[in-house]
Amino acid sequence: MLEDRATQHDKVVVDKFIDPNNTIDMSTRDYVVRPSADGVSGPIWLVLPPVAEAKGRFYSIIVRNADALNTVTITDRDDSECWINDIVLNGKCDRLLMYSDGLAWIPCSGIGNWPGTATTAPAGTTCTPTTIKPPPQV
Repeated sequence: MLEDRATQHDKVVVDKFIDPNNTIDMSTRDYVVRPSADGVSGPIWLVLPPVAEAKGRFYSIIVRNADALNTVTITDRDDSECWINDIVLNGKCDRLLMYSDGLAWIPCSGIGNWPGTATTAPAGTTCTPTTIKPPPQV
């Protein structure tokens, strides 16, 4: 049981911290991310884990270093329902908490108003929802 924490010390730590300074494909275990983009690294991209594999999980992203030229861009793997635009962070301490419901990435909090958080698609874009049909009644 998890209540007996002493017995958990020999287990693998499930929380994973990363501090990338270049583009990365996040794994489902990369819960805490502290990226740094600067003149050496240039702009960097964080590709979120597969949305279905990350179902029920939160991912915390706080930028340690970024500016107008050296941005941190968060994107999906073209698997998230209604993903409209990538999320661009361009300042130190810009932050984002992402949640996966298994079908879509949902930004839960952060600083700024990013296009990726829009609730309606801009003109010229489409958003095709996934339809889950109920089982037939017997």
